[in-house]
Amino acid sequence: MILGEMSWPEIEKGLMKTRTVILPVGAVEEHGPHLPVTTDTLQALEVAYEVARRREVFVAPPVHYGICRSTRGFPGTVSVGFDALRDYVYDILLGFYESNFRYVMVLSGHAGGQHMASLKEACQSAVNNTDLRVSLLTDFDLIRCDTPGDGHAGDIETSRMLLHRPDLVRGFPPASHPKRPRYLILRSVREFMGDGIMGDPSRASAQKGSMYFEMAVQGVLEALDELEGCSPE
Repeated sequence: MILGEMSWPEIEKGLMKTRTVILPVGAVEEHGPHLPVTTDTLQALEVAYEVARRREVFVAPPVHYGICRSTRGFPGTVSVGFDALRDYVYDILLGFYESNFRYVMVLSGHAGGQHMASLKEACQSAVNNTDLRVSLLTDFDLIRCDTPGDGHAGDIETSRMLLHRPDLVRGFPPASHPKRPRYLILRSVREFMGDGIMGDPSRASAQKGSMYFEMAVQGVLEALDELEGCSPE
């Protein structure tokens, strides 16, 4: 059930079947010279939509912006602050609670450390202050890849975009594994990031994208079993 396309009577009727909603969270950031800046959001949405085809859950409109520390300095990377993301997502979770949802999965297509930490604080506060059950995961962590060192805009993400939106894939750049200072705090990382790729998009294919996509979907379905099946402490 696609929440954003439903009227309130339809949502009310749907709540008689399930009180579970998936909140996709993405980011607006560079993904190399070949992928769009909304790659993370698109990937999370596709997984959520497929899960909703297989299981009775709602899919909420996504949170498009996130925290992007490792891609700062590139045109198109638009990052929000830690507190801003935490407070915004927390308010959304309270809104779900007021609308009678009781199980919420926050599914992030962006896996940055500060981004996930901010989401975790929002989820923890919601759990502490309501009787919501909340799970938090990034679909990137559900995928196994045989490309060494694959990461941002590499094999996995390029393959997944070839599956879902091949019209937005602009070629297959060579592998790039930029090295950044290990401890130094930087104003901008662009000078260390080359063309913005961390991985090997030249190995991507739609066939592999289908495999990676199914891994993500199955992982989310298993996480939903945990979310809906465990008794509150």
